[in-house]
Amino acid sequence: MRRSAVAGGFAAAMLIVATACGSSATTSTAPSNSVPAQSPSQSQPQSSAGLKSAQSAALGGNIVTDGSGWTLYRFDNDKNNPPTSNCTDQCATMWPAAAAVSDTQVTGVDQNLVGSIKRPDGTMQLTLNGWPLYRYTGDKQPGDTNGQDVGQVWYVSTPDGQKAGETAGSSPSTSTNPSGY
Repeated sequence: MRRSAVAGGFAAAMLIVATACGSSATTSTAPSNSVPAQSPSQSQPQSSAGLKSAQSAALGGNIVTDGSGWTLYRFDNDKNNPPTSNCTDQCATMWPAAAAVSDTQVTGVDQNLVGSIKRPDGTMQLTLNGWPLYRYTGDKQPGDTNGQDVGQVWYVSTPDGQKAGETAGSSPSTSTNPSGY
């Protein structure tokens, strides 16, 4: 009985987390055989200030990474004009903001597209072509792109701030984890 109560509490917590960052346009539930959302990795290093263009064979083109090679993502529930982050609280735990610093080094990315916004918690976040940038705690090593198309709202950023893996007229692939996390 106690195990059922713990499992039920965990399921309720995951529903709250999924609602925090999932697309508000649609409601979906993960299949019963799906793997629960990963908790943030305590061993993952802090993001290194900087933006770099890197080649991704998996996504078929150039993507944006931080100074340490960790993949950076954009969130469809954000806005780019004016730049606005809508990933806070539990969402920001799974998708930490890419920190903006005064000496951000930029390599292979148009400096004119790089900016920053002040987050609701007062910290500064990097933007690219107006889109706030994030890391994903599900990436375990630099170059991983495990956050691509999560919940059909998270995408690896290209050096011009667009969604990686898409070409004009293409539609995003179907995610195996529709919860947004």
